[in-house]
Amino acid sequence: MGPNFDRVAGRIRALDELRGLAILAVVASHIALVFGPDLAAARVLSVPAFGVGVDLFFVISGFAASESARRLRLEADGAFWRGALAFWSRRILRIGLPAWVVIVLIALSQAHGISFGETADDLKAAAGFYANLYWAPCFDGAAGCGAPTATSHFWSLASEMQFYFAAPFLIALSPKVTALVCITTLAAGAVSERPWGGFWWTFRLDGFAVGVLLSIGLARRWPLPCFGKAIATFWLVAASILARVFGALASGSAIALVAIIFGHVVASAIQQRPKPREGSVLQRLGELSFSIYLVHLPIMSGTNEALGSLAPAILVLSIAAGLTLVLALLLEAILTRPAQILAKCFSRWVCDRAERTLTRVAL
Repeated sequence: MGPNFDRVAGRIRALDELRGLAILAVVASHIALVFGPDLAAARVLSVPAFGVGVDLFFVISGFAASESARRLRLEADGAFWRGALAFWSRRILRIGLPAWVVIVLIALSQAHGISFGETADDLKAAAGFYANLYWAPCFDGAAGCGAPTATSHFWSLASEMQFYFAAPFLIALSPKVTALVCITTLAAGAVSERPWGGFWWTFRLDGFAVGVLLSIGLARRWPLPCFGKAIATFWLVAASILARVFGALASGSAIALVAIIFGHVVASAIQQRPKPREGSVLQRLGELSFSIYLVHLPIMSGTNEALGSLAPAILVLSIAAGLTLVLALLLEAILTRPAQILAKCFSRWVCDRAERTLTRVAL
């Protein structure tokens, strides 16, 4: 897994720092969505396309999912379906359970008169992990859509879950064929027209493809770059500016190039040796990134709806940020972390069952 792998925590610590950077960028991009008309700082934040934080998440997910799918297949003694079932169950439990609880809480809030303007179709799309298909025409300007400030961010979780379904099949191919599929995906994306915020913008397989290529490269000891957090932050800002400038001109090429940039950033992270010190703030934010991602948009929207007419926008934003962090910590402790533990236990049970079955057959 590389020198930066923490075997006790089962995580690559430098990737958590990148997740921290990514979630800060994503939250910054949504400040303009919620507070844009009332807050000058939000309008400034909307100039770079900080939504590219999602692409950074996608590259990390492509790498991590490939490593996990490969490892679980080995633990299942090479049995494809057993390894795939272990992988799928782990991802559904660790992602689905927290996401569904947040969706239920949003629905309950609506039932008690606290509404973000979301519709039943919005909630169904989020819960069914087809929100990218649902929101694509809405982002392209179609009428009759729900509330983008409540559940539209679930489009990226839908993309991840769809990739997770395909990951075991992709990893089952030979490394050369897998690499060819990923490179073809990048090339096809680069020549396609995917304007920033348009219909095809929600179908961003580029980051996943780059992440899978990184997994292959790590296994085959490809020479990979290595640099620090400051350079990673620079490339995040550079990618966000590139996406904004070329998002309407050469949109497919811009998205593919953003994924390649973040591929270099992630490649650097998986090669860094961890330092014997306490985790940084970025690392802690990265560990909380999934919980933050789930709650940040409805919390910001709800806070602005409740307090927007009573206090200055910057104060409302500060309160929303504090509430987001508190609720993310609660969600992490009560549900997200237990769901991760449950997912690991269940996937191990699936793999152990395969091992016991093979042992009985041998005897």
